[in-house]
Amino acid sequence: MSEEQFRRHVRKLAAMRGWTLAYHTHNSRRSDAGWPDEVYGHPQVRRTLFVELKSDTGRIRPAQAEWLRHLAACGLETALWRPRDLALIVATLAPNGPRAQLPDTL
Repeated sequence: MSEEQFRRHVRKLAAMRGWTLAYHTHNSRRSDAGWPDEVYGHPQVRRTLFVELKSDTGRIRPAQAEWLRHLAACGLETALWRPRDLALIVATLAPNGPRAQLPDTL
């Protein structure tokens, strides 16, 4: 599964679970480096989730890691997800699911 296919799949899952607000920078070539791929908002439960999506073999760039660590340090829900994390993704996207957390090795 390509990163784009994975991104679209996660976005559909999020929408099905009530994350009705979604943001994705479609052309990042003119944007500052490192901002997460997706930002989801769930108005009913007042949650916002910042997500970097990678293929199972995709590498995270230093600017991406820096932004993810910063957002997490500020207390915001932040995740790095890969296709192999599908069970965790589904659980986290439940309206009252567990808070997203970054992996220990980022």
